[in-house]
Amino acid sequence: MIVNSYHPYPQKTAGIIRYSCGILFMLFSFSYLYYLQGEILAEAQFVYSKGVTTYNLLLGAIIITLVLQLLQWVVRLLSRLPSRWHAFSYLPSMLLLAILTDVNPEAMLHFSLGAWLWIAPALLIAYILLVIIVRKVDADESDYPLATKSQAYPNLIILFLLMLLTGAVPQTPDVYHYELKAERLLLAHDYEGAAAVGEKSLRTTARLNQLRMYALSQQGLLPERIFHYPHHDGSRGLLDITDTFSLYRLTPQDICSHLGARPGKSVRTVDRFYQLLLADTLHNQHVVDYYLCSLLLDKELSTFQHQLPRYYNLSDTLVGAYDRLPTAYREALLLIGQHKAALDGHIVIQHDTLATLADIELVNRFRDYCALRDTLTDKTERVNRTHREFGDTYWWYYEFSHLATGELKKRK
Repeated sequence: MIVNSYHPYPQKTAGIIRYSCGILFMLFSFSYLYYLQGEILAEAQFVYSKGVTTYNLLLGAIIITLVLQLLQWVVRLLSRLPSRWHAFSYLPSMLLLAILTDVNPEAMLHFSLGAWLWIAPALLIAYILLVIIVRKVDADESDYPLATKSQAYPNLIILFLLMLLTGAVPQTPDVYHYELKAERLLLAHDYEGAAAVGEKSLRTTARLNQLRMYALSQQGLLPERIFHYPHHDGSRGLLDITDTFSLYRLTPQDICSHLGARPGKSVRTVDRFYQLLLADTLHNQHVVDYYLCSLLLDKELSTFQHQLPRYYNLSDTLVGAYDRLPTAYREALLLIGQHKAALDGHIVIQHDTLATLADIELVNRFRDYCALRDTLTDKTERVNRTHREFGDTYWWYYEFSHLATGELKKRK
């Protein structure tokens, strides 16, 4: 029996597999580079170029994807893998993609390939051996054409596994991505976008909070929304002039300029910096709110109560003066003084005298907070339940923030 060596379908099948794998790979590579790893690559280019060049997220993702696809094309020509195992030709491209995106701040300070110096050569040697074995096992594939489905499934499985392995390589924490994205948006003057970065996550760092608070301040919303975010570092999460990490594109010194001046070498503490700025009769409102919010973050309510009237007009003759205060300040005033009076909407002002808040909605919310807090006896349940309802208030921050690290679930 003579076997016809020509089959009209293998070439068509091989073409379908190649194009399908190519489209899937490019979609994965572009999405991975643009949506997940773009901030890391932008930071790496800034550091390695010493700020001379910048990375464009869209253009960078397109160029790298095309280069990786070109690499696969060269590997395919050299390896001549059977159609059933065509997806293996993407392994070097996936390996290079993993190496490019496996970046962390420590590695950027001192450029190093780290473990990739031996892992990458070892994987390439293993890959060459795999190609030899596959070609030997399927040496007679051209004489026994398989259906398109029979050849497509192995390729799709291999490509999917390579994508999973590539995505699993980078160990950069989500919060570091948030920091880089917020920093990039701030440099582009997108303050609203920067303030929204990672806002649904309970994970944060002092650096991320500094960027968020700067974004709020630029919008004039610092004392209105400061406690919409988790805080674990006190006033250091607002401004830290001692942080001299060299990789920042937006430095603490830049934030200080927003407040009116950069601290000199003799200024060693943030509190001293605030006092020098406030001593200037031309100080701006931003530094006032930074200072007052720093007192709230450090839970210095007595000092806050004493300092507030110095910077906000709270004379008794000014009708509704207290109700025009930013939300965080009114919430803090409700915590000061007699608990029973606060439940009736009375706040303590200078010399322990009382003023009445006309904001019934805020007073009622404070009553609800106190009622819920007092009915819960289990500490963990109290922290979580009150956070779900009142985690965006100063009351919750003042009483529970020191207990909350690692215990909270995401708010719905």
